[in-house]
Amino acid sequence: MEEQNQVIFEATKDMVERGDISLAIAAIEGLHPRDASEVLSNLDIESEAEILKRMKTEKAARIILEMEEEHQVDLASRLKTTHLVDLVRKMPVDEAVDLLGDISVEQREKLLRLFGSEEVQELKELLSYGDRTAGGLMTTDYVSVPADMRAGEVIDYIRQVPPETETIYYIYVVGRDGKLIGVISLRELIASPVDRKAGEMAERDIISVEPQEAQEKVAEIISKYELLAVPVVNGEGRILGIVTEDDVMDVVEEEADEKIMRLAGAVGLPEGYGLWQDLARRIPWLLVVVVVEILLCGGILKLGSPVWENFKVLVFFTPLLITMSGNIALQSSSVMNHMLSTEMRSSSSTFKIIGWEVLGALAVGLAAGGLVQLLSLFLDLPSSVGIIVSLALCITVILAAVVGSALPLVFRLFKREPGVMPRPFVGVVMDVVSLAIYLGIGRIFS
Repeated sequence: MEEQNQVIFEATKDMVERGDISLAIAAIEGLHPRDASEVLSNLDIESEAEILKRMKTEKAARIILEMEEEHQVDLASRLKTTHLVDLVRKMPVDEAVDLLGDISVEQREKLLRLFGSEEVQELKELLSYGDRTAGGLMTTDYVSVPADMRAGEVIDYIRQVPPETETIYYIYVVGRDGKLIGVISLRELIASPVDRKAGEMAERDIISVEPQEAQEKVAEIISKYELLAVPVVNGEGRILGIVTEDDVMDVVEEEADEKIMRLAGAVGLPEGYGLWQDLARRIPWLLVVVVVEILLCGGILKLGSPVWENFKVLVFFTPLLITMSGNIALQSSSVMNHMLSTEMRSSSSTFKIIGWEVLGALAVGLAAGGLVQLLSLFLDLPSSVGIIVSLALCITVILAAVVGSALPLVFRLFKREPGVMPRPFVGVVMDVVSLAIYLGIGRIFS
């Protein structure tokens, strides 16, 4: 918590303990919703609910939307149904649906009984879509106009739209049958003569998604075409809602967090996460590492025992070899993953990147090998030691670049997401390869 928020939290906590809720509300209402949510979330849940209940409904709704989902659900369970309905009505439709989808079924049913029939139908339709789909992300708060409406009339209409409307930068033009005809940017609208019809202004080459489209694909489309929002249309071409840029930013952050966890050999933290769930997700990869290291690496080391007897000093260079090969393999796999996640997916691009990675690895290997040779001379080691280590380094780093670049392609071949290839897997592969090469070259010179 920032220092300013910490000071306000301490003051608010003191006010609540003295029973001066009105003064606490005045302190909270002056904050940005994000800061207010941070301060309130650190109070006890009963005091937090009491403050929100007595606060202006619109401000309270904005503060709740800044809180973590789990905290929203906990807080909702402490509020009266009639008050919670008022809060939900002040939220953007997509955010309201997310909250309704998270609370208990019993509480949701009680809430829906207090909405009008049209509102209930809209909310239930949005709740029917999967959380990780375009339908689950979309909002029905958007601006649409008929094709025969003139520019001046559209501008007057926009002045009257509710403030909770997600975006007015795109105006969607629909036909009498409800089908999406095109989209007008706000800039195009303002620059057009007042008597020009919406159908004439509309860009008809529309980029849209279906409600069942995966949220990752929606995020990719918005990013690729640099859109502020993308319309969601059904099979008949009727617009159902829009997904805005800020909605997919949350998706991108979630996906990035999940990939980082998987790269470390773990996965994202599910609901109800605890110690045993954590162990259940980590142990499989740890067992793979242990078994491979003991059986394969141990076997290689045993077979290479004559090499250790003749060149005991080679043992001291083993960490260097393993570290270099592992790092280069991870770097190459990261570069290939980036290529596979962008538009650079042609076979020529693939071979070009592999070639660059191999050349880069060769340069690193030669530089490191040269340093080892100088170190050997400085320490007065046998000349064969410098040759063995340098040669092993060059060969190992080249293979590391090839293996690191190839593994994401193998994952993709088997319909697995390359970006979630665990790092322990790459490390184990290179441990085995580097030791085998190192001791193989050592046997030649022994």
